[in-house]
Amino acid sequence: MSAGAVTAQPLPSPKAGLGAAMAFAPPASSAAGVLALLHERDSALQAASLHRLLQMIDVWWTEIADYLADIEALYEDESFAERQLAGFIASRVYFHLEEYGEALKFALGSGNWFDITQKSLYVQRMLAECVDTFIRNGQRAFVPQQLAAGRQVSVQLPEIDMEEDQDAAASAALNDAVEGVVRRLLEVCTEHGEGASYALGIAFDARRLDLVESILNSPRAIALPPTQPNSKCQLMLYCLDHVQTLISSKYFRSQIISLLTAEFEKCLPVYASGDAESTQKLSAEEQAEVRGLLFSGLCRCLVEQDASGRVAEILHQLLQESSGAEGLLMASQIAFDILQMENQSFQQALLDHPLLRAPEAPAGDPENSGESGERSTANGDAPAPDAEKKEENKEEKKEETKAEKKDPEEETEAEKKKKLLRSILSGEAQTAFSNQFLQRENHTDLMLLDLYKRSIDTRSSLLHHGVVLSHMLMQAGTSCDVFLRCNLDWMARANNWARFSATASLGVIHKGHVRDSMKLLRTYLPASASSAASSSPYSEGGAFYALGLISANQPSTSVRDYLLEQLQVAGTASEPKQQGCCLGLGLVCMGNAEDSEVYEALKQVLFLDSAVAGEAAALGVGLLLLGSSNAAAVDELLAYAQDTQHEKIRRACGIAVALLMFKKEQEADALIDQLCKDSDALIRYGGMFTIAMAYCATANSGAIRRLLHVSVSDVSDDVRRAAVIALGFVLCGDRQQLAQILKILSGSFNPHVRYGAALALAVACAGTGQKEVVDLLLPLSSDSTDFVRQGAFIGLGFVLQQVPDAACSEAGAVRQQLQRVIADKHEDVMARFGALLASGLIDAGGRNVVASMFSASGVLRQEAAVGFCLAFQLWYWYPLIHMVALSFSPSALIGVTISSAPALKKKEEKAAEKKDEKATDQKGEKPTETSESSDVEKYEPYLEGMSKLRVPAGWKVACVGAKKGQFAYVPSLASLEKKEGKKQTMKAVLSTTAKRNRQQKKKENEKKDAPETAKNEAMDVDEEPAKETEVTKNEADASAMDVDSEEKSEGRSKTEKGEKSEKEGEEENKDGTGKEVELKNPCRVLPQQLQCIQLLPNSRYQPIFPGRKAGFVLLRDTMPSDPDEFLEPRGEAPAAEEKPTEEKEPEPFTPFEWSG
Repeated sequence: MSAGAVTAQPLPSPKAGLGAAMAFAPPASSAAGVLALLHERDSALQAASLHRLLQMIDVWWTEIADYLADIEALYEDESFAERQLAGFIASRVYFHLEEYGEALKFALGSGNWFDITQKSLYVQRMLAECVDTFIRNGQRAFVPQQLAAGRQVSVQLPEIDMEEDQDAAASAALNDAVEGVVRRLLEVCTEHGEGASYALGIAFDARRLDLVESILNSPRAIALPPTQPNSKCQLMLYCLDHVQTLISSKYFRSQIISLLTAEFEKCLPVYASGDAESTQKLSAEEQAEVRGLLFSGLCRCLVEQDASGRVAEILHQLLQESSGAEGLLMASQIAFDILQMENQSFQQALLDHPLLRAPEAPAGDPENSGESGERSTANGDAPAPDAEKKEENKEEKKEETKAEKKDPEEETEAEKKKKLLRSILSGEAQTAFSNQFLQRENHTDLMLLDLYKRSIDTRSSLLHHGVVLSHMLMQAGTSCDVFLRCNLDWMARANNWARFSATASLGVIHKGHVRDSMKLLRTYLPASASSAASSSPYSEGGAFYALGLISANQPSTSVRDYLLEQLQVAGTASEPKQQGCCLGLGLVCMGNAEDSEVYEALKQVLFLDSAVAGEAAALGVGLLLLGSSNAAAVDELLAYAQDTQHEKIRRACGIAVALLMFKKEQEADALIDQLCKDSDALIRYGGMFTIAMAYCATANSGAIRRLLHVSVSDVSDDVRRAAVIALGFVLCGDRQQLAQILKILSGSFNPHVRYGAALALAVACAGTGQKEVVDLLLPLSSDSTDFVRQGAFIGLGFVLQQVPDAACSEAGAVRQQLQRVIADKHEDVMARFGALLASGLIDAGGRNVVASMFSASGVLRQEAAVGFCLAFQLWYWYPLIHMVALSFSPSALIGVTISSAPALKKKEEKAAEKKDEKATDQKGEKPTETSESSDVEKYEPYLEGMSKLRVPAGWKVACVGAKKGQFAYVPSLASLEKKEGKKQTMKAVLSTTAKRNRQQKKKENEKKDAPETAKNEAMDVDEEPAKETEVTKNEADASAMDVDSEEKSEGRSKTEKGEKSEKEGEEENKDGTGKEVELKNPCRVLPQQLQCIQLLPNSRYQPIFPGRKAGFVLLRDTMPSDPDEFLEPRGEAPAAEEKPTEEKEPEPFTPFEWSG
């Protein structure tokens, strides 16, 4: 009936088109009648039927699906005029049937009927399927390129269907159609919207280098000004910033880097000269910004390619520019950026390059001839004790240097610039300014340590050791070891390896003070360099280890030679000394794979088959050959691991192999397979960390799959624990995915898996304070297994670094829980030890550092990865926790300028000169000249090249829109007790006042209604005495506790400065709204705080790269001739410092006098 009704309707002529059919067609109750027309022989009726079906398909697709064979037959009939419409209808039917592959095939053959600009669900799904097919085709085609280049294929290959279709011609046509659609889609993204980054993502996933190049050189990208989003300049920087996270193939990543290098080289002369149309409308400041971005991006690419020669040419070119200080500032900023990449061999290659090499010194001055001499001088290496000849030579060198030293006027401007740049590339400037920041802004709460010292049982060596480690972490890099010096008797209780660890902790506290390392450790180093006899081998071994920690990532020739000599002297007589020397040598020579002498010395100790010394020697080899993938060394390590019977050595060899494969990714797959299939659990343990280091921060799905499989299937608990920890390394760049995976593993029945989950979260989420991460760790902190609680506490310590209560509501509760666990004598010792470590980690570096796997610019930190990998071996040996200091990075914004402006006199100097002001009235310029010359002289003893590299104290930034106390320092115990004391004092004052009021009432004999008035008047009269009483009581408390001191400008304690900083942080938002707060240079800037930091527009100092808000920022001085106040870099040890240290010295002694 319905079919007849439909056919009875007058059908429009095919020439009338689809619009006529839609105009005259009534609503249908079924598609059967229209479908019957498909069997007609008249093509016009068939076409009309297809037009009608197109209107009905979303409702009656279930009926139309039965006629798919007829519709496909019409599509395959090339003589049929509406065959493309038939294909489009078939595609829509397959879409409803959720057979998207078939739907895409017919959609691509439907011509203009398939409009990619529509926003329908069908079009969006077909585009997604099209993009997925395009990516699979691109990855399939990329595999032969990898194999032809001699690269190993990724572990993700099983995901790619390598089988060829039966009909090669049809498959090729389909692939061409897919590529055509994708290209149209990419054109829409790049030309008509803001989707250029999405287009780049598709090109990255498909491994299509030609598409990346076409997107970067699209007309719209070239036409846009370089400072605007989606311009060519910004797209290149986007690629550079995300090349590590978006591209899993190392080979394709290297191709992208090569392409970006070529594009930067093309753009640099065009944009730098201002000839491009897009740059003609830019201001001079914007053009300088673009030029700086291009130079910085190009140098980052060249560092990835290890092209030190080209980087040296760029730096030399910038130094030769005569346009003010712009070139020197850009070169200095690039040099600081290169240091963040922590590539020691690259830095050394730059310093050795002829264009940047220092002028050759006279033959009589070997210390300054060649690079090694200057590196030794720059790092302030001290000679070995009792090396009399070296001491005499050093004195002679000093005299020769003074006699032969050029006069500043005779030294050319080019030499001065080169000397300054070399001081940055050598790492001396960065270390000096970082140490200065950590010392000035130290907010360590030493009362906590005193509380812990009194809470633990003195008979427990583990808890004693835990307090020492907690102090080490709290004071990391601050050079403040007052707690140790004031508790020498208590420290003397440490014996054997605990003494080794306590002595080594000095290396973490004084990290970076390479110049004074021998002087600081002189008490613990051997009295005679040539004698193997020792009265305290554990202290000496710890001192050797401390030398390595101080000099880590800052190569020192003299320290390296000294440790090598001591290793040879120690022989086999003292395992602690061998242990310290091997670890120290590995740290000092980290990544220096070309040092064959050290390698042979370490290998010789390894082959002695001593369990303790052999373990350290294997780890030293791993540190020395870090990231080198030396095949011969790998074979030797694995062969010896199979031969030896010592578990310590076998495990250490596995970790050493992991360090050698750092960032090798697919190149390490064959070795990973070998390690993971080994029958020895200790070798498989090393295989897990090999995956962690080889695929660090890549989020590689194949590596994740393997680790998850091992974490639930291996028969060894140690291997399963290592597999879960390795997940933190692989996914440290994707915290959200890591949290989702570990949410399941943290509930595992196996306590080792739960422990590993806690440490994995610590690696990836340190300093973030993420609520979902804290919520995972808090249940583990009350786990029934003691070592799981220990791991949870350590994880919380990492995650809550620099996190106040305002940023994370659980932060305060966690701190109280740690104090409660440490003081609870019924708590298990393992958990209390973990709580002590967590207490040190949460306040690490004076509350100014964070353990971060990435630098401020988003580059993976080699030193941090090594530090985490070795520190988490604490399960087997506690002194390896010292290695975590390698992962610490100051959360600082340090503005540095290059200026010869005279320095303003400090308040103390002004007060001293007030008496002579009248006498020197006519000589007003002379004091300024004297101040300037003396300022330069202060720099020369430690950094000759930094005479004009200064930290301006007047530069400030604004923190806008922050919540109350969101970025403030955590209040100290002293400040909290002070507040409580004030409350109690107020109660006492009111009581005294009431007593005096009663006495006045009796004397005055006033009326009955007068006492209340008399009381109020008496309170007003006695307000001053009350204040005096309060002050007296506070002064008495201060005398007893030695916390508060008089507020004099010359000597304020750290506690008072901490309270001041806390108040400033609280003032950010008193009423709940964002309030602008100015932060003085240098200042602590947390990663979460960057979005609130704004540069002051009218400041005297402006960043050379305006987008920089963290790390080292080179500043352009707009008024170079005007005097200003500069902070002096501290190149000496704290004992040699002047007034800034005196201002901070009184407070650390406080807790010890109070506790007796």
